[in-house]
Order: sequence, then C-alpha cells, then structure tokens
Amino acid sequence: MSKSIQTPYYVPVSLAHTALLLSDVQTQILARFSKEVQQSYLTEIQKLLDFFRSQIALAESAGQPGSENAFSGVPLIVHHTLPFNLNNNAFVSPYNKLAHWVKGLEEKGFFKTVNANPHTPNFSIPSSLTPPGGWGASKDEIVLGKLQPNCFASSDLLKYLHARGIRHVILVGLTTMGSILGSARGGADLDFHIICPREAIIDDDAEVDEFLMTKVLPKFIDVVQMEDVLALGREAGS
Repeated sequence: MSKSIQTPYYVPVSLAHTALLLSDVQTQILARFSKEVQQSYLTEIQKLLDFFRSQIALAESAGQPGSENAFSGVPLIVHHTLPFNLNNNAFVSPYNKLAHWVKGLEEKGFFKTVNANPHTPNFSIPSSLTPPGGWGASKDEIVLGKLQPNCFASSDLLKYLHARGIRHVILVGLTTMGSILGSARGGADLDFHIICPREAIIDDDAEVDEFLMTKVLPKFIDVVQMEDVLALGREAGS
C-alpha cells in the first residue's frame, strides 16, 4: 500500500504556472503599524521575493525551445497597489465605506507632496522591495495599479495572468480585512487556486485578522505557512 503524502495544498502546485501577488504593500498602509512590525513584515515579504526571483532565474536559464508561449514555465511577480493621489483621488467614492481611510490621509495633508499627474502614478512601494535591475527591467516582475481593494476587480491583472497561463496565485499583502479578504474571494470565484502564507498577511485589528485567517478564508483558499511556499522550490528541483 502506498503511503499518503501530507500536503497543505488543496491541489498540487506548479511553480511554472504560479504568480506572487503583493497587494497594497506600500508605505502609507505600512505606516499604520509599529516600526518593529513593519520591519518584521518586510523581512517575510523579502523571503518570498527572493524565492520567486530565484525561481524565475532558474526557469529562464532552463528555457523551453519551441514553446508557443514566450513565458511558458516562468513564474510571475506582481506588485499590485493603489496609485495614491492619481487624478487627485477622484476614484474614491463617498459611498465606499472601506475607502474612507484614503480620504482621511487626504484630510491630513499627506498628498500635498504626492504627484497627482496620471502619467506618473505614485505606487509607494517600499524601496527595499525594488527588483535588482530596477523597475521595468523585466517582464517577470511588474507593477500594476488598482482602484479597489479586490485585485481582480479594477485593473488589467487578469490579462497578465491569462497571458502567462497562471493557475495558482500566492496572495500576500495588507490588510487582511481589506485587500486580502476581497482578493482571496474574488480570485477563488474566478477559479484561481489562491494560496495565502500566514506570515505575509497582517491587519491592524489582530482579532479580525485571526478570525478571517483561521475561520473564514480556509473555506475558500489554502492558508499555509511561509515554509510551505519555500518548500515548493525544493519539490520542483527534486
């Protein structure tokens, strides 16, 4: 009798068809947390970025001659953030309760020094997360703006995912009850295999965070540990 293999994933994960989606990992939202929490969180995010960047490099070096898809077998990294002050935040609806915090930042004068020019959006991604070759240097690590918490609702994300043949999405970011809740449900409804490593998702309401990550989201997606994600590389190489 064969021995069953324990796995935290609902279905097997193919890194060749996986995207790392960083939702709203930007300085204005991180500022809601203490310096210690910010530093610890960015350390976890950096682990994921280093892992995916190394997997992308391996896939590209291996190559797939004759493939009809130039991106076949290559993972994707997407930094998906709200372009703060884009068109003076004209996209923020007074009827959207979740978006009220953007209006609060505006009232505090935060955007006085942030460019509102739609041709130069301010994505406010922490500088430590900048790719080694800089932004725009690779087709495998991109930046997309979005106008709603749900990553799958108000941007060109789906076009990029479909172009790469992405089936699995490792979703991380800020905050649990904001973009993560909306994006996890939204992606699952579109039949993507959504994976959330616990250490890479936080909220400034610890009670809500714990409830969503342990009681609600596991009914729709795979909530795993960081080590479970990093282990995918070892499995792919074995």
